[in-house]
Amino acid sequence: MQAIRQEFFKSFHRLNYLVFSLITLVIPFVGGIAYLIRDHAHAEADFVMHHGYYDSFIFIFMLVSFGSILAEEFQFDTIKVIASRGNSRRLIFSAKVIKLIFDYCFWFFIATASYLLSWLVEFGGTHFGQAISLGNKGYYFAANGKPSEFTFLWQNFVTNLLYIFLIGSITLMISSFLKSNAIAIASAFIIWLAGQIISALLMNLFYKQLPLIKWNPFNVNTYIAGQAFSDSKALTLLSHLSQPEIIIASLVWTGIFLAIAGIVFNRRNL
Repeated sequence: MQAIRQEFFKSFHRLNYLVFSLITLVIPFVGGIAYLIRDHAHAEADFVMHHGYYDSFIFIFMLVSFGSILAEEFQFDTIKVIASRGNSRRLIFSAKVIKLIFDYCFWFFIATASYLLSWLVEFGGTHFGQAISLGNKGYYFAANGKPSEFTFLWQNFVTNLLYIFLIGSITLMISSFLKSNAIAIASAFIIWLAGQIISALLMNLFYKQLPLIKWNPFNVNTYIAGQAFSDSKALTLLSHLSQPEIIIASLVWTGIFLAIAGIVFNRRNL
């Protein structure tokens, strides 16, 4: 508990954490205003269809957190202070993973609450729970539509959790080898972008010769958001993985990368 409290104390006293939280809170309101300015007649339907971009920055903020949470300890030599207080590095690492899970839940809760509140304030929330359909004049609400908005929010929470923590675990593994959090964060974004491109090329060029390529983490990660709940046949054809395989593979890869990061952090010379 001492190690966990230390992680929370450090985060809540940082300006960037407060700024990230404020941006997450404001984005849905800004999105709603933008839709109202662009097309007042269809603003609410467009806002709900795109969900106010309420979670658009969470991935970036989480990647920054994953990239810095280990590297900064070595960059500023604070790891020596924490370790000298009697906490084992295994416990320190576990506390950091718990803090990362909290960060995701915290920012997602802020984003969701802000999205629903902005819907209520800017549009009155009169169509809450109704589905969006596409007509000749744009998106419109269908009175008996399913699934409800709550279903979407819950599914988005789970799929983003799988997506972000798979990429984040790779980032955490990289940062466990580095001393600069800036390099760790930059490396995370480069690997994320390069991994998507390389995975797509490998799947297109060599899948027939080496079907095991489909299990690479970037191919798994690419289709998590669309496949974890929908079990889309189109996405199955593209990824060559079924819905259960996508979910299981993402969990396995995340566990592997977290384990490597923990081992490196535990054995690293202070």
